[in-house]
Amino acid sequence: MATAPVCEYVDAFADRLDLAIHLRGEDLPEGTRFEVRLRRRGGPIASRALGEVVPRVSTVGVWTRAALRVSLPMPPEDGAFRLELVAVPEGAPGPAPDAGPATVVGPTPGLLASSRPVELGERRLQVLPAAGSPAVWFRIAGTSRVARAAWVLRDWVRDLAFAAHGRRFSWVRLARLLTRPFVPRGPIWLVGERPETARDNGRALFAHLRKARPEASIFYVIAADSPMRAAVEPLGNVVHHSSWRHRVLMLHADVLANAYSVKHMLPSRWRPGAYMLQATWRLGARRVYLKHGVHMSPEAVKRANGGYDLLAAVGPLEAQALREHSGYSLEVVETGLARYDQLVPEHQGRTVLFMPTWRRYLAPKLFGGAGEAEMPYEGSDYQRFVEGLLGSEQLAEVLERRDLRLLVVPHYNLAAELGSFRPGSPRIEMLDARTADIPALLRSCDLLVTDWSSVHFDVAYVGAPVVYAQFDREQFAAGHGAGSWFDARTDGFGPVVEDVESVVGEIDRYAGRAFEREPEFADRVSRIFAFRDRGSCERLTEAIDAVTAPSLTPSRP
Repeated sequence: MATAPVCEYVDAFADRLDLAIHLRGEDLPEGTRFEVRLRRRGGPIASRALGEVVPRVSTVGVWTRAALRVSLPMPPEDGAFRLELVAVPEGAPGPAPDAGPATVVGPTPGLLASSRPVELGERRLQVLPAAGSPAVWFRIAGTSRVARAAWVLRDWVRDLAFAAHGRRFSWVRLARLLTRPFVPRGPIWLVGERPETARDNGRALFAHLRKARPEASIFYVIAADSPMRAAVEPLGNVVHHSSWRHRVLMLHADVLANAYSVKHMLPSRWRPGAYMLQATWRLGARRVYLKHGVHMSPEAVKRANGGYDLLAAVGPLEAQALREHSGYSLEVVETGLARYDQLVPEHQGRTVLFMPTWRRYLAPKLFGGAGEAEMPYEGSDYQRFVEGLLGSEQLAEVLERRDLRLLVVPHYNLAAELGSFRPGSPRIEMLDARTADIPALLRSCDLLVTDWSSVHFDVAYVGAPVVYAQFDREQFAAGHGAGSWFDARTDGFGPVVEDVESVVGEIDRYAGRAFEREPEFADRVSRIFAFRDRGSCERLTEAIDAVTAPSLTPSRP
């Protein structure tokens, strides 16, 4: 095989293991088959099943025939079993006798991030990595007192083996034991967003939890020098990002809930890649994706990448799309987003909000990765449109004549590119993407202009009209957007236009009708949201309780 296959996720049951395997770098002919095996350490094959390759979609919407979905019978005996596969010739009942050694299957970050011991009847199972070359091991044992003691002993022996191979985070189990006297008793929840922000679903859920459960060990993680620290400090239980206390709590957290990615909650010098592959399965915290908006491109969400135990969805259409394309199923729960509980209209009058989303191909790799953007920002269609709109004389005239102000919030990932740009009207105000109070802006604007940013759902939720400026549809779809269950042309909450002149015309038109949304767009809103009752935080809390309760833990390693 061209590259090493990886196991994306596993659903474990008492009698079987349902596996998803990605044959990385491959696009195989229809009908190609493999035998997937579990081999006992140093011994024979304990379980096997045939699988035929099926199509798989990447995070940017590229389809290849590079996936296996198989159900392996649960090995009848306890022990450690390595996952491997071997090609099956066309028309043959199984692998050829001279097929050679099987290919070892490696782990994905999401597989290990969601790995923890689970009990399946009278047996216990956990997915584990290898200390040396990448491999997926299934550790299966009984649940008697002796078996549990042996399990703990093997954990420590394994840590010594990983330390001998120079693996990062081999120390976390020992550090957790030594710091136990310094943490509160009972479950510990850590909530956050980006290190410097407290304005999105993280802050909204935290505020609810502090009011509903003031005695619980629930903490908000934020940078000590963040200008938004004052937004959460009055609530109490605020922990400074990368402080000694933050590092200790990360070792003991039962829940990590973040609006963007749990990686934002990692203390400094905790490398995200090593944390996902080496620390998560030792610590076992439940991972909750609060999200920062509705996911219009579900292919961009992969269970193999995030390994979340819970994802919030706003309604049945979004939830169905995520379950069909992301690998998540039971983990997707229709709760609404936490910030929706605060989405009460506060229209101050005469305010237009412009919030375009980013472009993956115009931004460097996130989370500290090295490398340049795929395409330079200078001269891009994105730059030409955004700067063309904000510098438009026609727009300046409409803003003046209609007595409007235009507030601009660049996307966080591209904000630096617009840092030196000066708009063509004093009625246009450029806001800081790092510090702007986004929920307040969404509640108070009279009209939103965006391209594909999911904030249009928030604005539609509170009743304001939306104009979609989709000026680079083909380029966006090819390099960033992938597929979507939502098409603004048929599902959106306002008109779709493609050039600066049309955007300005729609702003003028809506100002002339007192920013009243057309009935057809209002009808579309009701199809998207399962709830509009300000109960999202309570439903999220109940969902988190469900995935952390031992008796309700899903059968997932």
